[in-house]
Amino acid sequence: MIKPFPFHSDLRDYFKKQDKTWSWFSEEKVKVEQQEAYKTDLLKNSYRIDTQTEPKVYEILQVAKDKLGIIIPITIYQSQTMDSNNAGVVFFEKEAHIILSGTILKLLNDDELLVLFGHELSHILLFNLENGDFEITNRIINTIASDSNSELFYYETARLYQLYTELFCDLGALKASGSLETTIETLVKLNTGLEKVSAKSYLKQADEILERIEKGSDGETHPENFIRAKSLEIFQNNNANFYSRTEKIISGQIDLHQLNLFTKKLVFDNTKELISIVLKPKWTQSEYCNALYKQYFSNSDRKNDVVINDAFKLKIENSRKNLKEYYTYVMLDFALCDPELKEAFIGHILDISEQLGLEDHMKTILKKELNLTEKTYKSFTQNCTATLNTILQSDLENTY
Repeated sequence: MIKPFPFHSDLRDYFKKQDKTWSWFSEEKVKVEQQEAYKTDLLKNSYRIDTQTEPKVYEILQVAKDKLGIIIPITIYQSQTMDSNNAGVVFFEKEAHIILSGTILKLLNDDELLVLFGHELSHILLFNLENGDFEITNRIINTIASDSNSELFYYETARLYQLYTELFCDLGALKASGSLETTIETLVKLNTGLEKVSAKSYLKQADEILERIEKGSDGETHPENFIRAKSLEIFQNNNANFYSRTEKIISGQIDLHQLNLFTKKLVFDNTKELISIVLKPKWTQSEYCNALYKQYFSNSDRKNDVVINDAFKLKIENSRKNLKEYYTYVMLDFALCDPELKEAFIGHILDISEQLGLEDHMKTILKKELNLTEKTYKSFTQNCTATLNTILQSDLENTY
């Protein structure tokens, strides 16, 4: 049994806590007249493929249904528009419709068509799991994300939910097919239009790409093919670590400009922990610094038990350049807020930066913001470190 990704479950759990929202969306169903209007449009704009004219196609569809435990009746259509090779599924409570576009029926052989049907049917499978929770979650996040007044992190959350949905459906395709090679070759064929491709060669290409990039998927509705292929290979060969490894590939390092519902909270918590580390020595807790802390977190006190441990270092390390620069600027904000503590405070954040692997970012930002040359930077930071050492060796330290 293939399982939803943790991202699916986490988002479902988040919205289930919003009682009124969850209740409204779970009770909202597609009305009969809406279903009939959709089917009318489908008949107008596509060709319905009958079991009598294409019995082999429906035999393959039935194999996929049996493999995935799908029992509702399904009708296949060929779009009349000259779109690229693609397929989609629309399903209601008691029926579903698969719409093919392009030259799929010519391009794919029987085994590859089984992969395609396995993928599309897996949308039905996911959205019927756990009393339809994941379909409800899908409607909630997409409704919020499509509102022009919503914050961007909702859009990013909806995007990731869709990407993980497609990866789940790729697993369904693999389950229906039983062949990793055929599943990957089908994906590549559909996206390139080539009649002959090699899964082995494409997996090598995927590895080359992943070695060159740090960022995760840029896909709007589907992950890039190299990510989909690698995800399938990981599932086949290293099932125990599949979800953690695949999520790392999809998400990449945390990007300050692409936060989602969960990473937004993570950055908030990291910021609070970082500032608590910065303000842990008593000599840093001046009136100016305490006032600045209240500007950051007006309704919460500093954490007193914070330490720079491996777990916190890993959180900072798993950040893209723009987020590391953000953390560096946060520290500098406090270092410059009290003129009397400036030099010692800069020595203090230089030390913290080194422990967190942010020393290069701190050097660049200090030179930029304080108009320092390479030569003046060296002498300036030496003075700051000396001033800090004077405090550390005096009775003023009384650190914790």
